[in-house]
Amino acid sequence: MKAQRTVERIVDLAASRPWAVLAAAVALLATLGFVARGLELRADLAELLPKDSPGFQALVHQSARAGGSSSLILIVASPERDANVRFVEALGDELGKLAARRPDLVAHVEEGTREARAFYAGNKWLYADLGELEETDEELERRIAQESGLVEDLGDHAPKPSSSAAPAPHDSLGLRERLARWRERADTRDPYPTGWFEARNGTLFGVRIASRVALGGPAGDVLLGEVHRIVDEIRARGGFPPSLQVGFTGDVASAAGEKRALLDEAAVATGIAIVVVLASIVVFFRTPWSLLVIGIPVAVGVASAYAFAKVAFGHVNAAGAFLGAIIVGNGINYPIVLLARYQDFRTNGMPADEARRTAVVNALRAELVGACVAAIAYGSLSLTEFRGFRQFGLVGFVGMLLVWASIVPLVPALVTLVERAGATFTHRPSRARVALERFALLVTARPRTVVTAGVLLTVALAYPAVRWLADPWEYDLGKLGSRSSDVSGAGDWSDKANEVFGGKANIAGAMMVADHPEQVPEVAAKIRENDAHDPQGKLVADVVTVDDALPGDPALQARKLAVLERIRERLTPKVLESLDPDDRRTALEAKPPENLHVLRPGDLPLFVRRKFTDRDGVVGTVFYVKPREDVVFADGRVHLRMSKTTDNIRLADGTIVRTASRSTLFAELLASLRRDGPRLTAVSLGAVALVVVLLSRSRRVALPVLAALGMGVVWFLGTAALLGERLGHVSFIALPITFGIGCEYPFNVADRARLLAGDARAAVVRSGGAVLLCSFTTIVGYGSLLLSDFQSLATFGRLAVLGEVACMTAALVVLPPLLRLVAPKAGPAEPARPEADVSGRVDRLRLVQ
Repeated sequence: MKAQRTVERIVDLAASRPWAVLAAAVALLATLGFVARGLELRADLAELLPKDSPGFQALVHQSARAGGSSSLILIVASPERDANVRFVEALGDELGKLAARRPDLVAHVEEGTREARAFYAGNKWLYADLGELEETDEELERRIAQESGLVEDLGDHAPKPSSSAAPAPHDSLGLRERLARWRERADTRDPYPTGWFEARNGTLFGVRIASRVALGGPAGDVLLGEVHRIVDEIRARGGFPPSLQVGFTGDVASAAGEKRALLDEAAVATGIAIVVVLASIVVFFRTPWSLLVIGIPVAVGVASAYAFAKVAFGHVNAAGAFLGAIIVGNGINYPIVLLARYQDFRTNGMPADEARRTAVVNALRAELVGACVAAIAYGSLSLTEFRGFRQFGLVGFVGMLLVWASIVPLVPALVTLVERAGATFTHRPSRARVALERFALLVTARPRTVVTAGVLLTVALAYPAVRWLADPWEYDLGKLGSRSSDVSGAGDWSDKANEVFGGKANIAGAMMVADHPEQVPEVAAKIRENDAHDPQGKLVADVVTVDDALPGDPALQARKLAVLERIRERLTPKVLESLDPDDRRTALEAKPPENLHVLRPGDLPLFVRRKFTDRDGVVGTVFYVKPREDVVFADGRVHLRMSKTTDNIRLADGTIVRTASRSTLFAELLASLRRDGPRLTAVSLGAVALVVVLLSRSRRVALPVLAALGMGVVWFLGTAALLGERLGHVSFIALPITFGIGCEYPFNVADRARLLAGDARAAVVRSGGAVLLCSFTTIVGYGSLLLSDFQSLATFGRLAVLGEVACMTAALVVLPPLLRLVAPKAGPAEPARPEADVSGRVDRLRLVQ
């Protein structure tokens, strides 16, 4: 009773100084908005991982060591090749200046392969096979001997041309065909004959920026802004055709595009949710003044959530972007229930002062349970180290808690202001009220029949639910990412980039970094060994190291150089003088230069060398794991296998080389889900049950509420299984939230029945409308996620809506007959307040009539 009197005093104080309460609320909102300004969105999946997980640590370590692990690709397109070349030249100059000015953003810029092409042309002899060089030497020795008359030409060393074939060009030393093969082999190292990244006969050109920015972070936006500015400045100089276009693609552009899309979607979804929710409130309460009474507490909760996110984390992840809409949908339940109770008492003739106090006291227990189970729903997510859950849970917890905490001073104060303005919170009999009365009579007239049907449905759905829970995870990565990333934005230019870069001078594989170049051969051998032991087959086509860019190890190169020296010595001035002009030109070009030497990694052209160079300038620490062409990485199970094959390699001396890739990311996400998911589910369910038992203070209330919640959960899980829904790193959140939020509705109905002397039918009539409105607003909040282009968020929305519908249905259909079956034969379960009991008798009389 002491707590009740304290609450009543707070209500009276707020009603006596409503303008002061409103001014305090506005000041609080302004302060929270100021704190939350500039809140950053980070959409990269790495932001979800636990910071101390081996995979995350390896990713951080590798990112710090990599020279430029993300890319920004510019595609220049126009029908005029000369204009494209001039634009790319200007672009390369300006981007080079940007790299010098902002090394934190740009590692290096690639606009062509001219240096690499000259290198391979000048070292084509070393890239020939040793056996072929030895054959060339032997053939050259024999041909020179023949031409000098020292041996006879036996005529059996080359096939005779057919009589119908065109006569072959004269080749007295047999060097023409071999020189062509050496050129061809050098061209395979650099397939860009013009030295530019171009395709479609010069109508498409590419420029590639190796970046040091974290994907989805603010530095990526800065880089894009700088490059856009450079492109605009070059255009402004003039001299380029209007048809010339510049497109952006690559990791940085895609991540930035996805982040912008996510922000836009979050804003649209939140806006739509707010409009629909507010409209439903006006329809239900039949007065626009209800928006003021309900909207301000919810605004306090949303602003508090984002201000907390800014202070605690400095950013929100992908799921957190939609928390505003979710908090609006969930948190609005508290002021709705409170205002509905007040409206009910005012309609039944209770004076305003008494109605305010009675509504708060009457709804206090249901609101407290609602706040506790919501806190459990969100707070349980914070028990994990998985940052995707932890941040969402903490931010949501703060938002919901602040909505609940603000309703006691705000709702009475705002109701007082509205009524002083001449508005009233009373309702007239309506069709909805009549429909609720008929519905209540239907579900409570034959309670055993309704409960039996509910139990049978639960049993039928329990089997698919149990099977689904054994492995509910989504392995199809195509159902987790963006639906439109390949058809809009950066994706529009990705096909053109593939034409320019795909399969050409491009190492298609996962980049990894060792601690020292000397470790790389053993790491590569260990990865190949792990891959060979994969029971499901090999995934790795090759492990590409800097040694693969060289013409062999030093010993092999030395043997090649010895053969090349003999070839050079055979092509003496006397031999060359004896040849006709065409043969002499061929021989001079085929003659190895004297400056050939054993090539080391540092001799490679910059274009090639920096692909294997880490951020500290050490060549050879970077290597690439190339998957087989038939490997489908849309299957998450493949990522699990690849992660097991390539992650954190242990060397013979016990050293662990922290290697990581995008496969590491998915493997860590799934490992965290498998580890923390069951624990969070058990904590959420157990804590919700404990709160219901403690605060209901009656088995006749607690057991039916928990039974209805259990039925709703089984219906939810079984239906999800039948619909083929799967859980991902975001959608899993729907489970613990459903357990928490879904418990509000049965407890609200049960608590109203307690206050009405156990009359479950009257409780449905008196509270059913508010429960339906609360459920509808929550569904709208979750339903806003369906607008997301990111399928993992859309799945979260579908599952959350499904859970909401199931729990609300159980609360309104199964719980009332359960309450009738367990109700005492006479007398209320707990002494009711006289004013509540009087209004309850009015309803019971109406129902009997």
